[in-house]
Amino acid sequence: MNNFCLSPKETSEALILTAQNKASMTTQKRLLMSIMAGLYISLGAQGFMVTYENVFIRAAVFPVGLMLIVLVGGELYTGNCLMTFALLQKKIKAYDYIKSLLQVFTGNFIGALIVVALLYFGGVYNNQVLSETVVKIANAKLSLTFTQALSKGILCNILVSLGVWFATTSKDTTGKLLGCWFPVMLFVLTGYEHVVANMFYLPMAAIYDSTITISKILISNFLPVAIGNFIGGGILVPVVYYRVYHK
Repeated sequence: MNNFCLSPKETSEALILTAQNKASMTTQKRLLMSIMAGLYISLGAQGFMVTYENVFIRAAVFPVGLMLIVLVGGELYTGNCLMTFALLQKKIKAYDYIKSLLQVFTGNFIGALIVVALLYFGGVYNNQVLSETVVKIANAKLSLTFTQALSKGILCNILVSLGVWFATTSKDTTGKLLGCWFPVMLFVLTGYEHVVANMFYLPMAAIYDSTITISKILISNFLPVAIGNFIGGGILVPVVYYRVYHK
């Protein structure tokens, strides 16, 4: 360890300790923090919407959501997939691991819906350009095949989980912000699928396009993307680096 950052092995150990703390949270605390995380990601997604015409700027503003979670506090499904480190080390029980992920997923969805409601009742989407853009984005996401959505979900959470890793590695605020920004900016720039961000885009689009139904959202997008996100951030990254640093 040095004064600026943790080594990769030290970072994996820090992630294990963090996972133990996450697993021991009360349900109320976990839900509150996951609602806030869903809200923060949705605020970043709204920044993406406002700057949609500029590919780089929309990718540059979206990571604010993860920055808020890292610095203020929040429980994010895609980041919490890294709890696999602690499961593999037998530091947490499988029941607590699964319960935590499911509760966080639920809380993230609630937080995203809160932002959808606030923007709708605030009249923000009375802007025709915004409403047409979010519908276009949603239909593109819902037109993906299961394999395409799954694959893009895997690629997304390789990067998001590494953004969390980078933020954990750094010991100062600037390093944490930059650690969040680079990987998340890259996933947005390259068009991968993040289930929590989609919890904002798809319900918002459903308000303006009656062909976007709840069943279509859940089956065509949330299911494959959530699985893909878990494979990328909950299996690939932690399993490989568990083998590298702890076996």
